[in-house]
Amino acid sequence: MTAASLGKNIKAQFAGNILFSLLMVAAAMLTARILGPADRGLLRLAQLLPLVLTKIFSFGLDISSAAFPGLYPDRRRELFFLTVLLSLAGSLLAVLVEFLFFALPFPKGQFGQMTLLLIILSLVYIPFFMLAQNLMTFVRGCGQISRSVHVQLIQTAALLVLLLILIVLGRLTVIWSMVLFILCTLPGIGLAAAYLRPYWNFRWLPQTGSLLKTSLRFGLQVSLSHIASFLVLYQDQVMLGFMVPLEQVGQYMISVSIAERMRLLPNAVSMAFLPHLSSDLQNRQTEVPRTFRLTLLFCLLSIMPYGLLGTAAIVLLLGRPYAGSIAPFLVLIAGVAVVSAADILAGDLAARQKPKYSVINGYTTFLLNLVLNLLLIPSMSILGAALASTLAYWLSTVLWILFYLRESKRPLRCLLFEAEDFRFLFRTAGGFLRHTAGRFRKPAGPA
Repeated sequence: MTAASLGKNIKAQFAGNILFSLLMVAAAMLTARILGPADRGLLRLAQLLPLVLTKIFSFGLDISSAAFPGLYPDRRRELFFLTVLLSLAGSLLAVLVEFLFFALPFPKGQFGQMTLLLIILSLVYIPFFMLAQNLMTFVRGCGQISRSVHVQLIQTAALLVLLLILIVLGRLTVIWSMVLFILCTLPGIGLAAAYLRPYWNFRWLPQTGSLLKTSLRFGLQVSLSHIASFLVLYQDQVMLGFMVPLEQVGQYMISVSIAERMRLLPNAVSMAFLPHLSSDLQNRQTEVPRTFRLTLLFCLLSIMPYGLLGTAAIVLLLGRPYAGSIAPFLVLIAGVAVVSAADILAGDLAARQKPKYSVINGYTTFLLNLVLNLLLIPSMSILGAALASTLAYWLSTVLWILFYLRESKRPLRCLLFEAEDFRFLFRTAGGFLRHTAGRFRKPAGPA
């Protein structure tokens, strides 16, 4: 991958991430404003189990479906069939586990406030959500990055439009919101299937079974670490569902939703950078430290302005019922800013085919976060959950740095900021602002 194509992919992914995040924040703000903290918390709990269970029972499809279409371009028909097959099998297991969660007699905390209809909708959400996610991953794995971004944007735009219609009709409730989340997976499934139309013609071949085993072996090994990272992201929300009132769950969800938007640029860089690292080993020793430093510097410099912007959004758009979201939000962005840059180092270790570090990092961070949540939530409520997450993010970043230095044989100073990093970042920002201002100052053409 050339530097020009890498830059193009980063820009495309970044632009897609911005639009997607704006739409998601708008949808979150609308539902939060109309439903109120308690019902918003109940809606989140209805979505939470499907999110966690689809990740656990995805069989590593988020890994193998992204990598294998490029590794086996002549076997994409088989891979497409296996993606659909494993999505359905994983969905059945996830539905069974969630059903048992509600059927077995044990204390369920705030999850116990879900009505029978809401539980049914939560179960129905699982197969649609899993299939949509896995098909979009396969589209990306086939090199159609811009199309995968389009699918994501269309799904989110559809959700926002339907939310607005229900708000105008005065019918937005927790039940209807859950129905919308299910319906909005359909455009993603349909468009992804249409993009993958060349691979529909499938016949089970003698070697298909071997490919299935290879895919499962590869995906499950790497997904162990990804599941741990995913649980770190969501375990505080699950624990809050057992330990605090629904109103505080709703407030915390707003904190998380806004704080996670800080991952926009780092996510775009890491997604485009990984294939570049795999194909350009010669320059990796120089590029990775510099990219990490610039990404981290950008994120750190963004904390204060983003904190002010997020606080203003909560106060002006959501008002007094969500005042409790502000403090957790400010604590969370201090962790998100740091761990987002560490994705660059994680990508380098993945390109070096060192999955063991992901496993060690993921489960060490998960255990720390679990202990901190148990200690801090009873005394500090949602602020304790935010503090636990931020401390876990910091530990994860330190571990990634240590692992990277060990494998790259580079000194620690290669990851420390240099004067040129500040100059480059400010030059880039200045050039962007001048370019943007110049576009607005262009004289109008003749009438």
